[in-house]
Amino acid sequence: MIDYYVELSAGIKASLVITAFLMLSTFIIGLKVRKMKASDVPTGITLIAIMFVEGINDMQRDFFKKYWKQFTPYTLTILLFLMFANTASLAGLSAPLSNISVALGFSLLAFGSVQVAALFTKKPKQRAKDLLDPHWAFLPINLVGEMSTPFAMGLRLFGNLLSGAIIGIILYGILSWFGIIVGAFLIHPVFDMFFGLVQAYVYFMLLTIFLSMAVED
Repeated sequence: MIDYYVELSAGIKASLVITAFLMLSTFIIGLKVRKMKASDVPTGITLIAIMFVEGINDMQRDFFKKYWKQFTPYTLTILLFLMFANTASLAGLSAPLSNISVALGFSLLAFGSVQVAALFTKKPKQRAKDLLDPHWAFLPINLVGEMSTPFAMGLRLFGNLLSGAIIGIILYGILSWFGIIVGAFLIHPVFDMFFGLVQAYVYFMLLTIFLSMAVED
């Protein structure tokens, strides 16, 4: 088992570490919330977690309407993973989405979730009818559209994170060459945190939009 882990790429190793961290963290916070009474006032990380979840719930209600309870846990999980994955380099880990295999995995995840969501809320006959709209001759074009969008979403994550890392390395080298060490260290929070969080939110919103379109009546 250890040998298998050692042979994995840095991006996949980081994915496993982040997944384990999120599982443990959400479990601990969940226990704290579960033990709280109605009269208790949340503080600290518990308060932040409750406000964050409530904000996501309010957003998802607007998109999914009556299906928000079914899809919000899934989209929230994706958002949390990407938030930590895109800023993993701040903790000394390799950004998982800078690995093309992880990025393509998110493309398959987006494609599969949209198809399952459509079948979950609609009958197969209605789903087939949607793919044949407005005419059966448009089926190949509709299928290409169904596959190209999630594929582009994964490549978008990969390209933005990889380009951000490259630009950060170039600027770090230039500033270090001029002796501006403080400025060089300020690059990491900007590129790793700000841009990483923006890309996580963009993917989350795109996935939410396409899922809501797949389940709309």
